[in-house]
Amino acid sequence: MTRIVAGVAIFAYAAATRSATWNYVGLGVFWTLDILDGFLARTLDEETRFGAQLDILADRLLAAFFYLNYVALYPQLVVPAALFLVHFMLLDQFLSNQFMRWPIKSPNYFYSVDREIWWWNWSSMGKVFNSAIVTVVMIATKSPVWSSVACIIVMAVKAKTALRMRGLTPPEHSWPRVG
Repeated sequence: MTRIVAGVAIFAYAAATRSATWNYVGLGVFWTLDILDGFLARTLDEETRFGAQLDILADRLLAAFFYLNYVALYPQLVVPAALFLVHFMLLDQFLSNQFMRWPIKSPNYFYSVDREIWWWNWSSMGKVFNSAIVTVVMIATKSPVWSSVACIIVMAVKAKTALRMRGLTPPEHSWPRVG
């Protein structure tokens, strides 16, 4: 909850002041607290399915704030920003919630269902690829072309893993409640 409140407050301030600096601060707070939250939940053995769902929703809320602020500052990047939001709000959201079909606590444990889907989506490398690469390319280059290309590549990987996900069948028995 700290991540949501702090992130929304910082992004709202960035929007009100049209400040790129505060928008970057918001992104840093968003990413840092996301990593810290996951680390603490796993380390303290306090992961829950509810917490995983809240984390997924918080990611979308804060990413939307960052990208909408960013487009207000750099309107030439509206196409890659829109592509990223479609990818993150729809395709990645759909994939991230698929863990609920299995008796696992979060997408972080999807390797027990399908190692390839997990690797491309929720391994450390998968998370960086899916969540950060488009943002980093966009910030570093401010190029609509390179940012769009990066996003289309990420979307292609997501589409591939969504098709693979379609072929998976969750267990039919009733499972014990996890977290």
